[in-house]
Amino acid sequence: MIHNPILRKEVLTALRTRKALAMQILFLLGTAVLIWLLWDPRGFQDLAGMEVRRILTVLAIGQLVMVALFSPAFTAAAITSEREHRTLESLLASRMKPWEIALGKMAGSLTFILLLVLSGAPALAAVFLLGGVSGAEVLAVEAILLLTAVYLGMFGLLVSTFMHRSYRAIIVTYAILLVVCLSAVVAWPISDHMILRGGAAWQGVLHTIASLSPLEAMLSVVQPNSTYCVGAQSMPPFWKMYIPLAVLIGAVTTLACLYRLHRPIAPPRPRERLKVVERGKMSARRFFFLIDPRMRKNMIRWWQNPVAIKEFRTRPMLQSHWLLRAIAVCLIVSVLLMFVVSLSVAALTGGRSNEDPTLLYPMMATAVAALMVIVLVLIGPAMTGGALCGDRETGVWDLMRTTRLSGWTIVVGKFEASIIPLLLLTMAMAPAMLILLYFNANLWVNILRVFQVAGMTILFVGTAGMFFSSIFPRTSTATAWTYGLVVSIALVSLLVLLAQNLFSQQFVRSVYILNPVAAAMDAAGYPAIQKLDLVPSHLRIFGVTTAVMFVVSVVRVMQMRRAS
Repeated sequence: MIHNPILRKEVLTALRTRKALAMQILFLLGTAVLIWLLWDPRGFQDLAGMEVRRILTVLAIGQLVMVALFSPAFTAAAITSEREHRTLESLLASRMKPWEIALGKMAGSLTFILLLVLSGAPALAAVFLLGGVSGAEVLAVEAILLLTAVYLGMFGLLVSTFMHRSYRAIIVTYAILLVVCLSAVVAWPISDHMILRGGAAWQGVLHTIASLSPLEAMLSVVQPNSTYCVGAQSMPPFWKMYIPLAVLIGAVTTLACLYRLHRPIAPPRPRERLKVVERGKMSARRFFFLIDPRMRKNMIRWWQNPVAIKEFRTRPMLQSHWLLRAIAVCLIVSVLLMFVVSLSVAALTGGRSNEDPTLLYPMMATAVAALMVIVLVLIGPAMTGGALCGDRETGVWDLMRTTRLSGWTIVVGKFEASIIPLLLLTMAMAPAMLILLYFNANLWVNILRVFQVAGMTILFVGTAGMFFSSIFPRTSTATAWTYGLVVSIALVSLLVLLAQNLFSQQFVRSVYILNPVAAAMDAAGYPAIQKLDLVPSHLRIFGVTTAVMFVVSVVRVMQMRRAS
């Protein structure tokens, strides 16, 4: 394996790139910041080790989340990058066997992720200085981190064998990782411990599903008695189930990767032209075909941005049929979420007559508001990460440089093409929230504030994607960095919930101010967060940050236009 040329090339290339250096710096910096924030200046803690265990929990979950965020950046583009550079055919035509190519790509892609995990080991070992934690627990945490790096990395490598473009492989990989990691929800209080309902067979199935999540496995190691680790009584702990399942799935994905490389994917076929005659019937399409065989679109109006029109006509993620499907899915999910929340609240209250029924409406508004922002966070980077990189990779940017379009026009057009689809998705989820006005008209103030937070999130996500797209030359890299920034702000900062007692109220508020999900819940009227008053400060900070990134993007586009 050491003499494998693919492995040597992948490892050396990965370690020499700026992306690898930046990721390692961010990983170690994030770990150091967590230690600095959690470390008690008094040194040793109580003998029971409750505070020490919270510190270990935050460090372990924090490193696990960073591993999950960084894995697709290397593994999901392992095969697609070869296709984009048209070097995969050369590799397959060489004297190397397909399994040697596959193993070299696997080992080369996973080596850097494993180095990241090992570089964070001293941070976990530092918990020994506080006492209350055994060496076996720290070793178990490190083992789960190493296994998770391989487990999640193999998903990205398998997706890379099916895709033609790196940014699409990264998007699909992030979606799969999100589903895998959040499969633990069935054992959490947010689902009212769904895993405990039903018979033994039902509990066993849900227990196995929750065991697929590395997040649940890590929680069962560092917080075995937590309400987030409630499983079936007849089943082993989650981490004992996770280890064989991760090994089995890793082996299956490895075999699938080998099979895919033995049968490489065919190049994409060009889209078929629309038929002029369908089943012998005369249509107006035939008449227009005689006049305009190419069926050209209408001329671009003087008041329209030509760059924005070009984006909507050429980018696959902005095609009308995909947008309509996404809008329909968002509308259905938001309405179903309202029913789920209403049933959950009714189950928790138990039908007691002394409960105020008006408390149900803020809970439903909070659920829809959180869903609205989470959808923007998860879908936004996929639509904005390749705003400028896609043109640079396909050579369209060289043509745009020869036009009379200014840098401002280009950035504004890209920005319009990025935020309009996100606005449509937000509008698709709006009816689910507006229905609540029929039951409680006093919620209109909260709903307006939710739309303000969602609008600012759209501007921030769209500008962040364009900002990274102006800095990095490749769509996959820009998309990965956009996902890393947005997901870290919106989801990773929620780790503070695991150890709120270790932080001051001011620090918790400072973290939540940067979180659009928490700000949306505050705007919707969630009692536990509303007392922090996050919305005004959140809008100001995000507004300034968005303006700065937009200006930097304009400057970068002007520099690229003048570059030789």
